Amino acid sequence: MSKSKSWTTEKFHGDKLYVALFTSRNKDNKGLTDFKERRKSFIFDSDLDYRKLKERFYAFADAGVPGEMSRMYVSVNARDPEKVYKQLMHFLFDNPAYNLCNLEAKLAGIAAQSECAMEKMWMFDFDIPFQDIAVEFCDHIKNDIDETVVCSIHRSPKAFSIVCSHGFDMRKLDPKWQREDITLKRDDLRCILWETKEK
Repeated sequence: MSKSKSWTTEKFHGDKLYVALFTSRNKDNKGLTDFKERRKSFIFDSDLDYRKLKERFYAFADAGVPGEMSRMYVSVNARDPEKVYKQLMHFLFDNPAYNLCNLEAKLAGIAAQSECAMEKMWMFDFDIPFQDIAVEFCDHIKNDIDETVVCSIHRSPKAFSIVCSHGFDMRKLDPKWQREDITLKRDDLRCILWETKEK
């Protein structure tokens, strides 16, 4: 099976949790024989080696049918372990008959809630396939809106995603950047790896 390039060297820092989602979507796999949509979500801590995370993803992708495209998403903002733990305890107390076999996905869902975020980074889905335009967008944010914002540009399956170190006044965004192919996601998952199984 051929391996995709991640385009960036991912690093996860400190005593934090992150949400991971592996998914194989209908919209990416139209017309494939015997295709069924799949997904797997879980949390991991910042001590997990990125190489091991990729290995888990490639195993997920390899379980698909020939020609199937899979994606790996990771939360842009780290999650607070203490808040996740408390939310989980509340949920289990309120739902004593919950099937614990489903706990991994449930825990990921709890961690993904906005109140469990440790950070306040923003992400823009930047579906314009030209890096120089993405750089121009980042320069506009830093030079014309808030000089303290640090932007990073990451390759995505369609074009790019842009992560900002913190939020800013969106009312100052130039109207030329207020378009359908640039979408703000205040606390979301970023696609960091994708793979198509060989036919």
